[in-house]
Amino acid sequence: MSIATDKLINSYKQALEVNQVGEKVKVNNVIGTAALVYEKVRNAIDYQEEHLLFKNAIHRILKRKLIFEKVILENYLLDKFHHENVAKQLVQELIRAGYVKGAVFIKKVEDVDKIIQKYNLLITKIKEVDGKISKKTFRYFLEIAAVEIEAVLIPADKEKALINAMFSVYNKHFDLFDQDVDEKQKELQTYLACHKVLFKWDHSMLSYLLLTLYYPKWKNADEELINKIANKSDKVVTEINKQITHPLQRQILKILQKKAIIFWVIQDVLEKNPKTAKQIFADQELLESEVKKAINRRYKGVRVKLRRGVVRSIIYVFFTKMTLALALELPMDYYLAGVINYTSLAINVIFPPFLMFVVAILIRMPKKENTTKIIAEINKISFKQKDVKNYKIKVLRIRGGVVRFIFNLIYALSFVFSLMIIFWGLNQLEFNFFSSLIFVLFLTLVSFFGIKIRRPVQELLAIDKRENIIGSIIDFFALPFVSMGRWMSGKFSKINFMAFFLDFIIEAPFKLLIEVFEDLFGFIREKKEEVMEE
Repeated sequence: MSIATDKLINSYKQALEVNQVGEKVKVNNVIGTAALVYEKVRNAIDYQEEHLLFKNAIHRILKRKLIFEKVILENYLLDKFHHENVAKQLVQELIRAGYVKGAVFIKKVEDVDKIIQKYNLLITKIKEVDGKISKKTFRYFLEIAAVEIEAVLIPADKEKALINAMFSVYNKHFDLFDQDVDEKQKELQTYLACHKVLFKWDHSMLSYLLLTLYYPKWKNADEELINKIANKSDKVVTEINKQITHPLQRQILKILQKKAIIFWVIQDVLEKNPKTAKQIFADQELLESEVKKAINRRYKGVRVKLRRGVVRSIIYVFFTKMTLALALELPMDYYLAGVINYTSLAINVIFPPFLMFVVAILIRMPKKENTTKIIAEINKISFKQKDVKNYKIKVLRIRGGVVRFIFNLIYALSFVFSLMIIFWGLNQLEFNFFSSLIFVLFLTLVSFFGIKIRRPVQELLAIDKRENIIGSIIDFFALPFVSMGRWMSGKFSKINFMAFFLDFIIEAPFKLLIEVFEDLFGFIREKKEEVMEE
């Protein structure tokens, strides 16, 4: 058994042995059901990556508690908003919404409170140093706070062990071409890439990771360290962003993306066989048998995830499209033509979710050769076989201005040509310009979501996908739509009126009402206990 595999197994064993005792924070099950239903609706309307839902929910609740409710309560109900209640209220909301299963120990709530106080103090210090704090900086540190709170509520010890195992296996097999990039820089970029490919860490999660790497004492930061970061907050943020967007990382990611499935399968074997893991990874025949079972389970899981992703995408596209149809398309149709074109309206409403469905049914699962490749790679890692490939990596050269201009021009012209064909076809169906524009915008959005929902299947591949001339031509014309769809998705998430309505018009009073009912049920329970004792 290799050293990396042995360390990984031991780390998993230690994570399973963690046991806490003490008082817990609980919520009422009846009240929790209402909050859970609301959260399901909220997440369906505002499309987000599934693995980011918990962290984003923490950020959303924090933002509401520390900004919206604070302003309302201080201005209209209280003399001062009590920050000490935020941690407990946050945890209770997360339990009700189903992000945290069961009760939470009071000790963890106290840890969450320390985190909130720490970032509150940091933001206050930045305001004192700079005279004010920008919305961007405030959001930046609030998102990092959400990441740290998530790590406290659901510790990721096993995930860290898997990341460290991947890093230890592949870091030594990356050889640098560029003399300008030193070994430490390569190691840092490899470490960040392992987080991205294995667990899809986003910008805020990587920012928190880098913050703790640059300042190892940040988790238990004292006022001196908080002052230090506040005094140079702009430089800290700039340096962190520089590392996250470093050009070397793209090359490393390209290689590691085909290796992620190998470690996911290893993880699945460990999760399924926690007590017999060492025996399994010491016996090649037994290991291959367990790996095959794990791969089949993973394939089945991805099929379920694919169906769920398709449903969420269709709901999001349909709700967004209906909102635009009612708010803009119907009035514009009547304004431009004097009548409503129900044919174009029906096509515009039905076609995007239908296309999403077609994209989904055309997705194919990996073939047998992919399973063979995964087994071979796991054997190399587990039994210290020496034929692990070395990879030459380098920072991509920047093309000259003239060449870049020509390539961008060709890329743009292909997009314009495709748009002309689409607009011509829609014109034959008596679409007006505005309806045609809406159709194209949602076509780009669906193109992007089509790539996103098939990503779990692509992530199962340990082998390189064979390219052909037809696929290359399709990619050439489709990529501009996907790129625009990605941009549109980001913009829609920022101007999602339904999500905005829920967050600021519905959620705040709804969650406050839930807290009132929670207290009421608690009061009734106490009275019942008093009566029973007499």
